[in-house]
Amino acid sequence: MIKMKSPTIVNLYIPGAAKSGTSSLHDLLNLHPQICMSKNKEPHFWTNKRFSENSQVEISSYLENFNLEKKHTYYGESSTGYFYFDLFKENLLSQKTLNPKFIFILRNPIDRAYSHYTYVKSLGSEDDNFENAVLKNHQKDPKPEDLLPELIVKNYYQYSLYGKWLEKFYYTFDKSQIKIILFEDFKENPLQTLNECFDFLILPRLDEIPEIKSNVTVKTKFPKIYKKLRTLTLSKNRFRDVVKHFFPKKFRRKYKKNISEVFLNLTKTKESYPKLSTEQREWLCQLFKEDVALLKKITNLDLKKWKDFD
Repeated sequence: MIKMKSPTIVNLYIPGAAKSGTSSLHDLLNLHPQICMSKNKEPHFWTNKRFSENSQVEISSYLENFNLEKKHTYYGESSTGYFYFDLFKENLLSQKTLNPKFIFILRNPIDRAYSHYTYVKSLGSEDDNFENAVLKNHQKDPKPEDLLPELIVKNYYQYSLYGKWLEKFYYTFDKSQIKIILFEDFKENPLQTLNECFDFLILPRLDEIPEIKSNVTVKTKFPKIYKKLRTLTLSKNRFRDVVKHFFPKKFRRKYKKNISEVFLNLTKTKESYPKLSTEQREWLCQLFKEDVALLKKITNLDLKKWKDFD
């Protein structure tokens, strides 16, 4: 195995937007023979407040997410918090990573906000109604410390302000390092959209891809139990401190997420959340229209498929 001591080998990032198809994009990019995407989709290595004090053990743990036995052109990961946290840009620049590339997948902010809300509700971590949940702390910029014990964030409004957050990326990095695709295009024609990403990365195109559906929101019969299970298996707590003495690290890493996924599959229902009403869409349009105008200005994107704003 090739031993790499520096995390700068990671040179491809899908920073967001959350609930916009990042999981599917992550999995499909990994199909390319010249790309190695991380086993843990969201390691959030670059937003550690003690980043400059990272030990070799912590760096090695991060690099274990990648297959280093074979040389790849790109090693990538998809921590969606990187879109919103300034620490990511600061820490990445401090390491002088060679020409990192960023692929953003953006979804109509109205649909993204509601998808985020129903996802968190399905995990048992949201009890408020949609309108109140959107407005709660909506002027507060997201921070890494906002992460709940079950490893989710509940800021639905700020996470949909693409113009605000992309403007910072364009200020920090060259536009040649940034590729933006739309969730709606990705859903309608995944192969074409994926190959446009490969064009951006100067890699050969693929002729075909399998159908992949990742991180789909489902209703569970026992959301509160599911929340507790995620908290026990994914966050730091006394239970995990005890378990680590009985099971090796590789075993814990492999199965800690599988436990909650097995429970979800056993208790999920065929029910779906109601669609947004016309009034709710119009209300959200008013909230997001200024940021969508900024997004158009800084990117020149054709957003005709976001009919709420056309």
